[in-house]
Amino acid sequence: MQTLHPDYEQVQDLLPESVQQIASLIGFPATSKLIRQFGGVQFRIGKGLRSAGQRRIALLQETLTPEQVALLMQHFSGEDLYIPCCQDAWRAWRNRCFLAEIEKLKAEGESLTMALTLLCPKYGIAATRAWELLCPRHSSCDSEQPSLL
Repeated sequence: MQTLHPDYEQVQDLLPESVQQIASLIGFPATSKLIRQFGGVQFRIGKGLRSAGQRRIALLQETLTPEQVALLMQHFSGEDLYIPCCQDAWRAWRNRCFLAEIEKLKAEGESLTMALTLLCPKYGIAATRAWELLCPRHSSCDSEQPSLL
């Protein structure tokens, strides 16, 4: 499976308020990098006066530009900032992309089965989960069994 880098702007309504606030300061591309690097971590945004604060700033500068780090420091200085993993938003984005690419391949003449064979590994989606995602969109997934009588 290849690494997918989500466009959180497409699913911003699913993001925690803190992430939306960060994105309003440094933009969604930089916020995505921050989540990828530090998601799930409590990160003290120091003032850079102590060695631990300078070390954290250096860690941020490995991921963000100096201007973006300065904006975070200005806004969150002295606070413990939890950077969420945003798994719900990531999954929603991944599923949207997966379904859009399924439809694209089908429009190009691929069978649904072949499209699933090609895309399930790419998106890290098991076939059973893929069918769960597809069922609301396809009539071939009718859950009612026809009467046998």
